Amino acid sequence: MVVHVRAYRETSVIARFFTASHGMVSLVGKGIKGARGNRRGSERLAELQPFNRVLVSWVGGRSLATVTQIEMTQRRALHGDRLAAGFYVLELLSRLLQEHDPHPRLYQMTQAILDAIVADVALAVVLRRFERELLGELGFGVDFRDDLHGRAIDADASYRLEDGEGFLPDARGDYPGSILLAIDDNQYLQGPVRRAARLLFRALLDPHLGGKPLTSRLMLGTTSP
Repeated sequence: MVVHVRAYRETSVIARFFTASHGMVSLVGKGIKGARGNRRGSERLAELQPFNRVLVSWVGGRSLATVTQIEMTQRRALHGDRLAAGFYVLELLSRLLQEHDPHPRLYQMTQAILDAIVADVALAVVLRRFERELLGELGFGVDFRDDLHGRAIDADASYRLEDGEGFLPDARGDYPGSILLAIDDNQYLQGPVRRAARLLFRALLDPHLGGKPLTSRLMLGTTSP
């Protein structure tokens, strides 16, 4: 899946892909920009748009290998808030995944998430599911069913997030047990659950982003799903 493309020298690009077997890989596409009027160069550049799925072959080592063949297998066209949501997914992947570190389960989940964004599924549901899956895959997830003492979350109690590791009972905590259990069931359509999950997953993700804000969050705006 194409994640990002940038110009490289006069006629080439560097494209970053998320692959099932190799994780993130950055490849040089020589001559893809081409001269004006180069039809094949324009076609190949159109294939290398973010969100597209492609079959790509390359030669070379682990550092900036060279594309030898590209064939697009799925074009995803996103617009408006759905474009911003798609870029949010890609930006998180790009910022948090290491090169050549495969995550096949996350790869399949990402394809399903982007298809859901295209299919007009509620963004609040799609993005929260993706954030939770990403956190779990990278080892940063938390248990929404049991607290840090191993006791079942009580729907009538309140909890605090303890150092990003999980929840502890706290009468002044920010998270009602009922909301934590709803998040565990991926029930994000209710307003209080949606707002709590958005803030909670942001609190869990931000420490791993190196203090640099996500551009896509600015695109989504302060009232983002």
